[in-house]
Amino acid sequence: MEPIIKEENKIYAIGYSYATDWPKLCRTVDRAAYWSVTDFSNMDQSAYAKIEDKNGEEIAFLLCKETGDFEMRFFFGKRVECIGNVPNGMEALEIPAAKYAVFTLDSKLTDVGESAYVQEIKNLWQYIFEEWFPQSGYRHDDMKCNFEVYSGDVMQIYVPVCKK
Repeated sequence: MEPIIKEENKIYAIGYSYATDWPKLCRTVDRAAYWSVTDFSNMDQSAYAKIEDKNGEEIAFLLCKETGDFEMRFFFGKRVECIGNVPNGMEALEIPAAKYAVFTLDSKLTDVGESAYVQEIKNLWQYIFEEWFPQSGYRHDDMKCNFEVYSGDVMQIYVPVCKK
């Protein structure tokens, strides 16, 4: 599977962040589809539905908080044009501009249940780091962040890249 290489300006999102089992996240494949092991019970569905999103895209992002102690949190929210009013209990996220390799997985084409879909996402992450990077002309840009974007039946993995 070949990705699309594209430049992205800053990306903004509004949503919720959740505590993670960060020691488990040392392996990239454990970070994939982290929403599948997240408890969203504190999410205010009506407030979330009112966020004016960009093209119906939701972003799943693992972020490190600078709190003095290492803390990793999982962010899940809607992509927005700009950060305006952030509803109570939610957070704003700003992802810096970067060049990305964008890998796409269309769930319509897979026609599988949720657990198999999660496994396909994990397989795609594994492919990116174990097969695609070694044979591509790119390396992972460790100064930028990976994230997942969901829009209807399409899921995309954004991996920051730079030339080898």
